[in-house]
Amino acid sequence: MNILVRLILCVAVTLQSCSIFSNNNSEQGNPIARVYDKQLFEGDVLGVGRGFAKPEDSIQAVKNYIDTWVRHNLILHYAEENLSENNIDLEKQLTDYRESLTIFYYEKELIKQKLDTVVNEEEINKYYTKYHDNFDLKTTVSKMRYVMFSNSIKVKTDSAIAWIKKQNEINLSKLQNFCIDNAVKYQISDSAWFSIDELNFVLPLKENNLENAPYKKSFYVMRDSSYQYLVSFDDFKLKGNISPIQYVRKDIINVILNKRKLTYLSNIHNSIYEDALQNKKFETF
Repeated sequence: MNILVRLILCVAVTLQSCSIFSNNNSEQGNPIARVYDKQLFEGDVLGVGRGFAKPEDSIQAVKNYIDTWVRHNLILHYAEENLSENNIDLEKQLTDYRESLTIFYYEKELIKQKLDTVVNEEEINKYYTKYHDNFDLKTTVSKMRYVMFSNSIKVKTDSAIAWIKKQNEINLSKLQNFCIDNAVKYQISDSAWFSIDELNFVLPLKENNLENAPYKKSFYVMRDSSYQYLVSFDDFKLKGNISPIQYVRKDIINVILNKRKLTYLSNIHNSIYEDALQNKKFETF
């Protein structure tokens, strides 16, 4: 009987027993495919096709695996035959890659365990003050707060409108509780800035003929086919101006952490070198 046919029949039978090729004496079993001098054995596909409800799905999974293996090794053989010696110096490349990967994971684990990832507000403000000329806006941004309700639920919004219009701690607390109970989505922090593209994604500005609304301080009630929006535009900055610190806050944190990481790794490298030098762990000739 053809090996592949026997293999497929074996897969179908063993769906009940959950033991594939259990009658083979050798660990790998019989060969089921060959590409030039390479062979695929029954043991190599152990477990392929398990978990499917239908036997035909398991059989197809095994056939797909074998076909993929054949195609992969055919192109690999063709590549090895046709690449020059200079282009196929894989041993050195693999060694370099392994060494680089080992160092990468070691440094990653060091950073995970040892690096201080807390960036306080003083550091953020200091960096922003020192390098604020590097934070020119590439687009107009608007400081905005909004609450989004579903049209399918009737919600009285008079109080919410009053709370969002008049900012103070008491109103913010009331609005927060109201949003938790009734809103689909909301952003009521007074420090959130949005680009024009982000605003158009969040709000139905065009549908309400309010494309110019983000360019002035104002309050609007907007609607689309599914939602109602309470929107307060509290400030704006035009393209070319210096970015508000809140808008670039995450970027600053990332820069500070990256610099901190590079400094930490440099110190580790130097420490390893100095320790090896003092303890005569290396020498040059």
